[in-house]
Amino acid sequence: MKNKILSTAIALLLFPAGVFAQTTWKATSGAVSFKIKNAGITVTGRFSGFNSTLAFGADKLASSSLKGSVDVGTIKTGNDKRDEDLKGDKYFDAGKYKTIEIKSVKLYKKGAQYAGLFNVTIKGVTKQVEIPFSFTQHGNEAEFKGDFTINRRDYGVGGKTLTMSDDADVSIDVKAKNYGTMAK
Repeated sequence: MKNKILSTAIALLLFPAGVFAQTTWKATSGAVSFKIKNAGITVTGRFSGFNSTLAFGADKLASSSLKGSVDVGTIKTGNDKRDEDLKGDKYFDAGKYKTIEIKSVKLYKKGAQYAGLFNVTIKGVTKQVEIPFSFTQHGNEAEFKGDFTINRRDYGVGGKTLTMSDDADVSIDVKAKNYGTMAK
């Protein structure tokens, strides 16, 4: 009788972990790029120093979570002077705010793809942004890709100007490998 009670208790403790087990992914590469109009010209750039925590199951969206950050000091636009200006306090203030971060609040299906509400934090300001993304898996490897637009002025980047667009288009492309499962 004691063994049956003990077995039942163990099963009850393990059952929820099995139900909410989540695939964890380790990023093997991550690219965050952007484009914005400035004086009528499209300026493109990218950040490196990508870090992430990816717990995602296409059939377990309620218990999935995606989190990523980039190092602000790694910004590259192809123009060294512009890069230094962008690291300054008028733009990203890389000396004070070392990273740009996104963290999922809620993930869901949207048509044939996925989307999520994400907290996007730039210069200490956090705004919730819907980010549509695709997830493709081939065996133990997967790719997360998303494109979205933010208003740079919502985050205090660049101030008011007539020559630079308020909207910046952002693209995120993360390749990852299955790192196992974890209980959620």
